[in-house]
Amino acid sequence: MEKSLTIKIKKWGINGEGIGYIDRKPIFVQGVLPDELVEVEIEKEFDKYYKGKLIQVIEESPRRRHAICPIWKECGGCSLMHVQYKEQCKMKEQSLKETLIKYAGYKKRINPFMKNTNPLGYRNACKLPFGYADGKIMTGMYERESNHFIGMEHCIVHSKVLETTRKQIVEICQKHKCKVYDKRLESGFQTLVCKEFNGNIQVIFVTGKNTLSDEFIDDILDIEPVTSIWQSIKVKDSIDVFGDTMIHIAGDRNLTLEMHDMKFNILPKSFFQLNTEQADKLYTYVESILPESKTVIEAYSGIGAISLYIKDKAQSIIGIESIKDAVDNANENAAINHADHVHFICGDAAKECEKIVKKKKVDTLIVDPPRSGLDENMKETILNSKIRNIIYISCNPSTLSKDLDKLQKRYNILSVQPIDMFSQTQHVETVVLLTKVQN
Repeated sequence: MEKSLTIKIKKWGINGEGIGYIDRKPIFVQGVLPDELVEVEIEKEFDKYYKGKLIQVIEESPRRRHAICPIWKECGGCSLMHVQYKEQCKMKEQSLKETLIKYAGYKKRINPFMKNTNPLGYRNACKLPFGYADGKIMTGMYERESNHFIGMEHCIVHSKVLETTRKQIVEICQKHKCKVYDKRLESGFQTLVCKEFNGNIQVIFVTGKNTLSDEFIDDILDIEPVTSIWQSIKVKDSIDVFGDTMIHIAGDRNLTLEMHDMKFNILPKSFFQLNTEQADKLYTYVESILPESKTVIEAYSGIGAISLYIKDKAQSIIGIESIKDAVDNANENAAINHADHVHFICGDAAKECEKIVKKKKVDTLIVDPPRSGLDENMKETILNSKIRNIIYISCNPSTLSKDLDKLQKRYNILSVQPIDMFSQTQHVETVVLLTKVQN
């Protein structure tokens, strides 16, 4: 078989790639759209599919746009940058429908897609590795499936304040001749983490055992939006971006977010949605569909935003979160927002949920798990409980659908609401409301 050949792209893949066929065997190609005629090169052959590389587009789809980011192909962070925004939404709707059918057997109505009013410049946080480009230290990304560092001159999905600040930080790193992390020396800069809310920025430098100089810190603090500086020391290999040691260097300990007439304090390890405007829509929607409830559990509760959005619709709300910083923030946030009936505990979601449902009647469970979905213990805890309603928030249609397949043994799906939190990417947020089957 020739390595280079011309094929017609037939449909979308779940990761934003296009799918064509070679003798009925699918080939997955990044950067192409359905109905396009393309020349591709076969990179790898597997038992059931090929992986291809785009050489050229021979016949373009009218849905294609010429990407406005010069490194989008190499960076890989925005897999749909070459697709018109309304078509991105259609692709995500289609992918969600097909995944729900495939794994959960769900063929009923899906609510209209909740679009992002700002599909560019929406991202409120970045976690970018340091590397060298043209002999200078920069932040950037690693090229898809490689160790090749791509320096980032400008990112169009970052908020304007976040992106301007990131560039200034990089310039200061270059001025001070900062070094990229050297594993042998256990010294240098590994990752830049920035979070931006209401025009203020928290900066976390993930480094080796090196000390940040006073002059360097002063220069970073002189950047107008920067209100908080932390250093995370990491010398062990791990998936977690942060190391074991977290040091408050200067400025405020917390970053404060004001939204929906509430205030939320956020520490470096605390999670908040990457799109503030769409997060407000998401949480408002969850509040709107919450069934009448006396007692609500929110598992994977983060800084407690959802629990506080729904605080007027339940007599008692208990949040469960495994990250201590987030739990500390959540309990602070409950106090700040005068929600005495809302409190948060630190622990494993399944274990703590099981303890609670044995002691009291829980009307509604809200879950917002990581991309891996609910673990087996959590699913068993839910199925063995008397919890009447579930609101499942997911950023991964595949794990969501597989979990729904099991939950449907005891629960009916009442509604499915997709929300575009991550424009220019294949990711889609989904909120599902379920209620217990009546015997």
